[in-house]
Amino acid sequence: MDIQLSDEVSQAYLSEVGDILRNKEFLSLSLYEHHQWTTRFMHSINVSYISWKLARKFGCDEKVAARAGLLHDFCPYDFHKKTPTGEHQAFYHPKAAAENSERIFEINEKERDAILSHMFPLGPIPKNREAWIITMADKICATLEGCHIAIALARRNRVVVISASM
Repeated sequence: MDIQLSDEVSQAYLSEVGDILRNKEFLSLSLYEHHQWTTRFMHSINVSYISWKLARKFGCDEKVAARAGLLHDFCPYDFHKKTPTGEHQAFYHPKAAAENSERIFEINEKERDAILSHMFPLGPIPKNREAWIITMADKICATLEGCHIAIALARRNRVVVISASM
């Protein structure tokens, strides 16, 4: 599995998240439906890109926003199945995403907090500006995806996942 990126995707953005976008386990998120219309991969990259742009606009740490936005749902499993702990998915998946992100990528404390708190108010309150940005971007993306509206990098094939069989 690999991705194809259009020239419209900012090189500055890609320099912050390139290692994640080259990771095969992360790319497997493209196999999981998310918000009835998109994949968990496209949702995550949209949250990431919007978070990165907002962080730049507001003078926040754009690398933290881009990386944590990309990793906030890093859970390569079916959300419709029961969680190992029996918790509702809304409470379980931020912890699973943080654990997966720590296991595979070097994430810092701000990135970890943003991943753990992105479900606020269903989870912990965000502790930094980047976490608040990701929480907001996640809600915006989920709402638009639920309405079948393509946004950010999902529009005009800016990012396309290519399966190995092609």
